[in-house]
Amino acid sequence: MKKLILITILSLGAISCEQKKTTTEKAAPTLTYSNLVDTPTQEKVQQALIAAGISASNASAFLESVALFNQTAGAKANLVPEGFVTIDSLLPKYDEVAIQTDWTAKYPAFQGYNCRLTSFTLLRDLIAFPDKKFASKGEDEVLFIDRESLHNAPKKLFTPAEENDFFALFTEVPTTNTKDINTHLQAMQRAWKERGITFRYKGDPTKASLISAVFHSQITPEENMLFVGHVGVLVPYEGKLLFIEKLAFQEPYQAIIFANRTELSDYLMNRYDVEWEQPNAIPFIMENDSLMDGYRPNPYKGAKSE
Repeated sequence: MKKLILITILSLGAISCEQKKTTTEKAAPTLTYSNLVDTPTQEKVQQALIAAGISASNASAFLESVALFNQTAGAKANLVPEGFVTIDSLLPKYDEVAIQTDWTAKYPAFQGYNCRLTSFTLLRDLIAFPDKKFASKGEDEVLFIDRESLHNAPKKLFTPAEENDFFALFTEVPTTNTKDINTHLQAMQRAWKERGITFRYKGDPTKASLISAVFHSQITPEENMLFVGHVGVLVPYEGKLLFIEKLAFQEPYQAIIFANRTELSDYLMNRYDVEWEQPNAIPFIMENDSLMDGYRPNPYKGAKSE
């Protein structure tokens, strides 16, 4: 119980895939994104997902979840009504109070779907897991809201076997007290290997990949762990890259166009690499089970805020 309370206090925002508000932002970054509200945009994104190896059934299940959110809480949320828009910021603004109010009115016991549930919905067939049951050993406290959402969802999202695979993928990983990213990366790789997790299209640029923002949480100097605080799916899209994410349980879906992976890294790190002089390591970005090409610390940290 003590560990659960500490984890909740230290990292609830990240474990819920909550948007961390940065206080800094360099001049002139732009973001081209959609909230998948209109049918033509949904169809284009669906085609990109299927072309990248995602099954039609998983793409349809994803769009059902998008429709559930947009129809329930999107009316007053300041979503992009159609297509993609470009803004002079890396942080789209949403009416989170309106979203919370409308969502809770309809689903008082259901938190909604978050980034991990969304990404697993899409990629569950592209990640191989062992047949045996995963033993979490009580280490999945960071996923307690995910577990509640799976149990309270209006529609069964995963089979029992898929739920087991979900927790095998996202349960926290023990690590050491260091700020060295390579040490933590190796800990993640070793844990996934021990759990029998492999990525079927690793290294294939034409296929979908899992993009994970990994956080280092230090409960005490002796007790350290890694967990996937945010995650999305990356697919090729019209000569560029399309990153698909659910910001948080009660925050919108986004589909974002990037020219390259460095732009994607800057977007994610601007959102999550925001702490100063912390004892733990900064977040790092993995593509499948490797450090993502183009990853770098937040280049906007320390710049003038919006």
